[in-house]
Amino acid sequence: GCRSNEVQSFRSLDKSISQWTVEDVCDWLRRGCLEEKAFMLEAVTYHAISGRVLLRLTDRTLVKMGLLQQSQRHEVLQTVQELRLQQELEDLIDLSDDDIDRENS
Repeated sequence: GCRSNEVQSFRSLDKSISQWTVEDVCDWLRRGCLEEKAFMLEAVTYHAISGRVLLRLTDRTLVKMGLLQQSQRHEVLQTVQELRLQQELEDLIDLSDDDIDRENS
């Protein structure tokens, strides 16, 4: 279903989430299945939300951006939380790769 598509959609970008441009964030949103996709696309463009900013979104930020319904914010934040976990995994993998490189040199 939709969940697995979301996971694949952000893995298919070749750079880490924190390096995403506003356009990358829009691509990710277009491929995802948020109910508030249209609103979020507009907000991401208007507020110039890059991957780094996306990873830092909070409930309060979403309210300020105009997403007033709790259930909608919850859905967005849950999806962002999945991205945070993905980013942390990538960072851990990078760290362990660095350790292996040091051990082998």
